[in-house]
Amino acid sequence: MLKLDLMFKDKVLKHIETDQSEITIGRGNNNDIIIDNLAVSKEHAAIVKLPDGYGLVDLKSTNGTLLNDKDIQKASLAPQDRITIGKHTLIIKSTGGPTATAADLADKTVKVATSK
Repeated sequence: MLKLDLMFKDKVLKHIETDQSEITIGRGNNNDIIIDNLAVSKEHAAIVKLPDGYGLVDLKSTNGTLLNDKDIQKASLAPQDRITIGKHTLIIKSTGGPTATAADLADKTVKVATSK
């Protein structure tokens, strides 16, 4: 499952979780993620599900799509990646299934006594 946050400056505007095979981003009302800003093209970029995760594709936008401050046409996505479109940022939180943290595993730890 893809999890990401849409941000403007330091403010989270929206938390997004989806299993869609393609998520479109742009200014037009037909997009899955709508960013109402003139620096954003009507159909700006897309996040697509790949066999091993997710990828980002620029849809020939006027002002380009940045991934971690680098202009891209196509790129793979990983947790903590930052997509910049216009003045908005999408931060990738997760690109896969549920992930376990140390706290999640703490109650599942099995202690095995060693024989002397």
